[in-house]
Amino acid sequence: MENVIATSSNEFRKNFKKYTDDVVDYQDAVIVTRPKNRNVVVISEDEYNSLKETAYLLKDKENREFLRESMNQLKGGDVKVLTPDDWENLKKGE
Repeated sequence: MENVIATSSNEFRKNFKKYTDDVVDYQDAVIVTRPKNRNVVVISEDEYNSLKETAYLLKDKENREFLRESMNQLKGGDVKVLTPDDWENLKKGE
């Protein structure tokens, strides 16, 4: 999310198209403030799907540890760059 914008529900209704276009075009998030602090957040479908995928990947302890180890390998330079031919050979089991 690039920017987080807060606006009232009345202002959001008046400028619905502008706010929703900004959400999609600029990856903004809009916090729509409501009475009694019953606020809502508007994000794009792509952003929502990304958040759901991240939550899914991180919910399993084993997967979190695998991802953490992969990130540590990347930070430590313990990586190998594969060419397209390398990928093809891996797929063939060579």
